[in-house]
Amino acid sequence: MHGLYNLIRLARPNHWTKNLVVFAALVFSRKVGDGQALVAAIAAFAAFCMASSAVYALNDVCDRKEDARHPTKRRRPVASGETSVAAAVALAVVFAAAATVVAWVVGRAFLEAIGLYLMVMLAYVGGLKRLAVLDVLLLAVGFVIRAYAGGAAIDVWVSPWLILCTLTLALFLGFAKRESERVVLGPVAAETRLIEWELYDGKSLEHMMTVSAGLAIVTYMLYTVSPETIQRVGHPWMFLTVLPVVYGVFRFYRMAITGRASDPVELVRRDPAFVAAVAVWLGMVAVLLFI
Repeated sequence: MHGLYNLIRLARPNHWTKNLVVFAALVFSRKVGDGQALVAAIAAFAAFCMASSAVYALNDVCDRKEDARHPTKRRRPVASGETSVAAAVALAVVFAAAATVVAWVVGRAFLEAIGLYLMVMLAYVGGLKRLAVLDVLLLAVGFVIRAYAGGAAIDVWVSPWLILCTLTLALFLGFAKRESERVVLGPVAAETRLIEWELYDGKSLEHMMTVSAGLAIVTYMLYTVSPETIQRVGHPWMFLTVLPVVYGVFRFYRMAITGRASDPVELVRRDPAFVAAVAVWLGMVAVLLFI
């Protein structure tokens, strides 16, 4: 039973919230009421949960030595020795195969998207994550693929605005996580994550965060007032949703520079103000799109 528990931990189900990006195309195309599209989107979400868990398991295998020196990651199943390397690799293969089967059922375009995701993440885990800036860019591309795949699953055109908003926001979150790690771990960071930390000094990371945060906000602003969005929604009031976005981005920025954003998933669960900003944004979008 304990071994099964560790395999579940290895899959990191608490991180499956990242795959909710898959539903963006369903929501913004206003197809939530379409039963067939909803089922396809749920299947796509499940496929990405399995695919991302495969990546997490393989990543834990590759990083087990560095994780063992980390104050919290050393408790991970592979780093702590509670789960063997062979078991973790087997779990990764099973999840990747299951994700591929589900993707095949959803459709060819979605299958190609999830195949691309797995290849990009394999390159990341295989060594590209050790290159500063490229590591965050690849993670951001992973979110872009999720957003595109969500449209492919329900056979709708994915707006370039959705792609750009996803990319810039993911870049900001990635740089914010690196800054938070640098602040919390200090010199130990170089021992727990083998990366070009000389390129991720405090000044450089803050500049990267500032630029990506500004791009995320401006891109979303442009999306809300674009003629395409106004025509699709049927009114010009989507720009009001910029308010909680600006608050959320700036709050996350502050959390990062104080070392409190090393795990965005945990922050979403533990910071009431940030959760409230996300909830207000979701509520405003729901009202403006469907009511």
